Amino acid sequence: MLSNIQRVTGMQDVLPDDRRYWDVVIATATHLAHRYGFQRIDLPVIEDTNLFARGMGTASDVFVQKEMYTIEEPDGSSITLRPEFTAGFVRAYIQNGMTNLPQPVKLFSIGPIFRRERPQAGRYRQHSQFNVEIMGEDDPAADLEVMMLAMNLYRELGYKGLAFQLNSTGCPVCKPAYIEKLTSYLADHLGKLAPIDQERMQKNPLRVLDSKEPGMDDLLAHAPHIADHLCEDCETHFADLRKMLDALDQPYTINFRLVRGIDYYTKTVFEVWAEGIG
Repeated sequence: MLSNIQRVTGMQDVLPDDRRYWDVVIATATHLAHRYGFQRIDLPVIEDTNLFARGMGTASDVFVQKEMYTIEEPDGSSITLRPEFTAGFVRAYIQNGMTNLPQPVKLFSIGPIFRRERPQAGRYRQHSQFNVEIMGEDDPAADLEVMMLAMNLYRELGYKGLAFQLNSTGCPVCKPAYIEKLTSYLADHLGKLAPIDQERMQKNPLRVLDSKEPGMDDLLAHAPHIADHLCEDCETHFADLRKMLDALDQPYTINFRLVRGIDYYTKTVFEVWAEGIG
């Protein structure tokens, strides 16, 4: 009987009383993206699995912890429900000849992503994400534009006391040497690492910096900082971004533990924190 069928674990129904709040968020985000000169693009929710393997890296938490919903096709190919947007943006940018357009190309999308995570309070296996990308531009001004769009979205939604958490994760030139130094430091303190952090140290050492395990704050406070190991290009990029934020009187805090566990993230990473929320 249908009355015995429940929704899939980790999913949620968005009922009319809640849907109206989503409509406000989506309308605000869409209006703001257009104001900043971004054009909307809608991408398939299913992509070739190799796209994510190449873009995100097989050492990312999404791969290591098998968080992707993957389907093996009868012909031997493999397809995956998207766990994030950026890889699909890059595929569409290249496949549809956008490299031949005047650069940069500014795109945004709103839609679901899927992670096969352990369900817990506030975390579901289907998430809604507002994603913006500036393709074909490496200037720190592009980072600033995305940051200010995010900041202004929260402002227009009524959040107060907003400030950036900011870091640079380097690039393929300087990141490997830093990861080697970080791994060496963690190995010297292996007995103090929780099992999950020991596993991350082997697979993706940067993710240990994001550890929420007891006792890690003190240990990581003395870990090597990536800011001390940036190459000249990354150091200049990060310094120029901070100068622009200072010129705009935008509050920010350098947070050397702010990282992302996906390979394609380089240079600037940021979060917007709200007063009383984080």
